[in-house]
Amino acid sequence: MNQKKRRANVFPLAQLGAAFCGGILLSETRLSFGLVLAGALLGTLVCTLLLILDRIRAAAVSLLLAFVFCGGTLGLLETRAIEPDRVKRLFQDHVITPGEPVEVTGVLQRNVEISWDALHVTINVERISAAGCERPATGVVALTAPISTDTHRLERLHLRHGARIRLMTILERADKFRNPGVSPFTEYLDRKGYDASASIKSLHLIERLDDDVVFLPLAWIYDWRNQLQEQIDARLSRDTAGVLDAALLGNRYNLSTSVEERFRTGGTFHVLVISGLHITLLGGVVYIVIRRFTKNRSVQFMVSTAIVWGYSIGVGAEPSILRAALMFTVIMFAPLMARRASPLNALGAVAIALVLWKPSSLFDPSFQLTFVSVLAILVVAWPILHTLSAIGSWQPSRASPYPPECASWIRRFAETLYWNEAAAVQRLRSASYEYRWFKNGTAETLQKIHGQRLVRFVFAALLVSISVQITLLPFLIIYFHRFSLASFVLNIFVGVAMAGVAVAALVGVLVSQVSPMLSEPFFLGANSLNWLMVHSVDPFTSAQVASIRVPEHSGPLFSLYVLYYVPLATLSFVLMRWRPLEPATRAKRSRWLFWVSLCAQLVGIAVLILHPYSHHHAHGKLRVDFLDVGQGDAALITLPDNTTVLVDGGGRPGPFNQNDDDESVRARSVGETVVSEYLWWRGLDRIDYLVATHADADHMDGLNDVAANFRVRAAFVARFPERDQELDKLMKSLTTNAVPLRMIGAGDELRIGNISLQVLWPKPSVDARAASGNNDSVVIRAEYGNRSILLTGDIEARTERMLVAEHQRMSADVIKVAHHGSRTSSTEEFVRSTGSRLAVVSVGEPSVFGHPHHEVVKRWQENGAQILRTGNRGMITVVTDGQSMHYTTFVNP
Repeated sequence: MNQKKRRANVFPLAQLGAAFCGGILLSETRLSFGLVLAGALLGTLVCTLLLILDRIRAAAVSLLLAFVFCGGTLGLLETRAIEPDRVKRLFQDHVITPGEPVEVTGVLQRNVEISWDALHVTINVERISAAGCERPATGVVALTAPISTDTHRLERLHLRHGARIRLMTILERADKFRNPGVSPFTEYLDRKGYDASASIKSLHLIERLDDDVVFLPLAWIYDWRNQLQEQIDARLSRDTAGVLDAALLGNRYNLSTSVEERFRTGGTFHVLVISGLHITLLGGVVYIVIRRFTKNRSVQFMVSTAIVWGYSIGVGAEPSILRAALMFTVIMFAPLMARRASPLNALGAVAIALVLWKPSSLFDPSFQLTFVSVLAILVVAWPILHTLSAIGSWQPSRASPYPPECASWIRRFAETLYWNEAAAVQRLRSASYEYRWFKNGTAETLQKIHGQRLVRFVFAALLVSISVQITLLPFLIIYFHRFSLASFVLNIFVGVAMAGVAVAALVGVLVSQVSPMLSEPFFLGANSLNWLMVHSVDPFTSAQVASIRVPEHSGPLFSLYVLYYVPLATLSFVLMRWRPLEPATRAKRSRWLFWVSLCAQLVGIAVLILHPYSHHHAHGKLRVDFLDVGQGDAALITLPDNTTVLVDGGGRPGPFNQNDDDESVRARSVGETVVSEYLWWRGLDRIDYLVATHADADHMDGLNDVAANFRVRAAFVARFPERDQELDKLMKSLTTNAVPLRMIGAGDELRIGNISLQVLWPKPSVDARAASGNNDSVVIRAEYGNRSILLTGDIEARTERMLVAEHQRMSADVIKVAHHGSRTSSTEEFVRSTGSRLAVVSVGEPSVFGHPHHEVVKRWQENGAQILRTGNRGMITVVTDGQSMHYTTFVNP
């Protein structure tokens, strides 16, 4: 009985951590705060009474329930506790108006993050002046400013931790690109702990005031970090410096787009994110060094944890870093209390500590990925490695007198990895009895050539990589829509190479302080090894086996991701109870459960990757989704037979790039982060046809990503203008992804069943290389039964007059207003001829061009049309069965 009690509570902190996190999830159901608080109090009271009555098991259950309700209470408190002077609250109360300039006074939270052409500042706000009224304020603002032409100004400002500044800027908090499946901008801000983001065009808009009181050791850490980055950036190639800035210092702003994409494609981007591996390696090295100087465990603990925490704070203290630092601290602290450290208990304690500090961090992808990764190692990979080690190194003993009870191939494989002939002979000499063993001779051969440790390391790395990938699969699909095949191999090489690059670079920096000439070989080695590491994914990419993009299951089918973990949890349970050196009591039952769970797990993996049920069917209706892509156009037409046609793909080039400093979004286009994300949310991995209405980037740019991320049957354009940068880029993307490109013009028609997609404009040109401007936009009329929808690209007044003159059937129930509602389009004659009852304007909110213009809106309304703008309604969906027609908007007014 005591043994059963002991086993039931092997990992108490892990159980409490899971219960506490479950309570925070419960708070998302928006239960009554009073009900949740009452549950927490009642659970605590019942637990106390049961402990007094010595009902230990019942008390443990009550304690778990109390933790569930405590987590729910804390989650609800966080959503309610927004101070009235917080910047995000000022947005809610309309004290700060989006798009209006404000004056912000605050203190730098840490030293600036410097990239090649910009600086990134995190400001603790003290005062806000908006609409001529100045008031105290709190919160955090993320600021981006260019430095390419203001380097002297930057030196004079001396921006560092604790500096108080004042600046005039426009704060941004409004959601952008509001479409299903696309993460809201406010969600990103809250996840990062920002109340708003901002940007300025010049450092001259920043006024340096005075310095706030700071904690000097923290300031020294920030200064040391900046100095090290300066050395790295000055002495290494741009790509190598960007990789090391990210992997060693937590500054991912210097990563080039090509390098970043290669790491993502190879499934090795995690090596650029400071996490458990970095912290464990640093702490382990420091601990080994300190142990050589002192045997005092308290000193060892204090020195190693102080260095680990100093580094963790200096590089940003993100959830993955805090988790690793806390786990290291807990595991190092256990021996001081004469206790054996349990990694699962440590993980539970760390989870409780982090969500106590910030309950909403449970919903942070970084938090989820880092905890699930560690959990996969502890409950899947580690039990297998531990058991194989016991099998491979088995010798008869009083505790385990009989050979391991397992398949012969498992025993031979384990012996290859772990059998040590010399150690076994030594143990036999000290024994009071004699015996002979018959082991796999491969182990002795590997030992002779000193290869056993290498083989063991490779196997362990592969097993950890596979375990983590399988456990994270639902998260990888939901957050990244990517399953990397190359990562199983590349994780080992990239991990070792990254360590080599870091060591060579750091040694080079140290040597350069004495002799710059002697440091050059180290920097050359770091640059060369970094090139090999970055380009290691290229052979896999060329063979098209690097990674695949996978759509997600949404709606009720989201439950598949929950069901996926049922066989995985069962497999983990069986593996943790697998003890081949102990007498077999339930061997047959465990073997049967293992194989059933394994088969179920393989089916689950196949269902998620092949996604046979993900596609949202059209159910015999014509559907057009006008996506919110900001200042641009993108419309997905879904025919009744589920054929898909994407007309334009949005994009905001040049000065209209997203003002987003998220390292996972920065420098990634609207086609990737908006259009593709929506298509994946729809469960699609294939788009039948792409149509680029004309060669403006706000229409064409996003199609490049769609061509790369999805299987496409064909793409259509009306013109091939020479030396057009956007069209050349699209043609390169289509060629790379083997997508045929075809020309279309007025008179062409796609007919599927009783659906007709007619091309009304432009007229076929004798010169295929003619210009592709606004008035050359492809105009498409979709007709189904008695209903029709007209897509007009960016045509202007001249083309509108020609269309009215040449086409008898210009009427349409729904029209995509030409050129985003510009005054150069939507002439009175054209508006009357269409007779549309619904006019959709694809435009940003607010529009940098003032679209749609007031007179255009008035013209459509006077002719009986209802105006809907994607900028304030988000995605607008029109559905018809050929007779009736209705629309929905993603954002309700």
